Amino acid sequence: MKYVGSKNRIAKYIAPIIQSYIDSKSDEHYGYLEPFVGGANMIDKIKCPCKIGNDSHKYLVALLDYVSGCARLGADKIPNTITKEKYNAVRANPDNYPDWYVGLVGFCASYNGKWFGGYANGVKTKIGTVRNYTDEAIKNLKKQAPKLKDTMFVWGDFRKLCMSNMVIYCDPPYRDTTKYAVDDFPYDEFYAWCKDMVKKGNIVLISEYWMPEDDFECIWQMEVKCTLDNNSRSNKIEKLFICKPND
Repeated sequence: MKYVGSKNRIAKYIAPIIQSYIDSKSDEHYGYLEPFVGGANMIDKIKCPCKIGNDSHKYLVALLDYVSGCARLGADKIPNTITKEKYNAVRANPDNYPDWYVGLVGFCASYNGKWFGGYANGVKTKIGTVRNYTDEAIKNLKKQAPKLKDTMFVWGDFRKLCMSNMVIYCDPPYRDTTKYAVDDFPYDEFYAWCKDMVKKGNIVLISEYWMPEDDFECIWQMEVKCTLDNNSRSNKIEKLFICKPND
């Protein structure tokens, strides 16, 4: 699914690392949790009997839950396209539509998956061709659906998650970057929550550009090109951290 901050481009590097922690604990019945599941572009690549994807964006969770439910039932109830008129109508009056449909329109019909960031169909490219980004995004979501059918999606604040025996992968809003339709993120509380999760017997992995060195160790990094829009492109060092065991 197209989503701002998606790890889909680097999932082939990170997913095997996450999977190795799950496999090493398989005899202890570990589960897998993503507190910031986003577009589900990492969780759809993880193999685990118990997978939980949480997010604070209710429309996103409603969409993912609907898509996974359709996949379990073998049903195709997702429209193939969204018109600009429908896009504007949903944006103006979201309460008139089911939450999952608002999520579909807000993310899949917007440029680069940014929440209601501008209608993205029939876009003329620099070489003169026309791209139907909305149709492409929906097609990709339908293709992703079977990989989500065994995942439980829940809506809530990460601070309310209290579990044990889980491999937890966190992809929170990065510090000092464009926020993904969320309010100011409580970074200090997040760091404390990670440490508390380790105390409860979890393994906690985090994608970020920077984490406090005293409590987190970088176990992987790679330079990637980041693009928010046509005017915002830069190279960043993506890193994967692990929360150190408590003394």
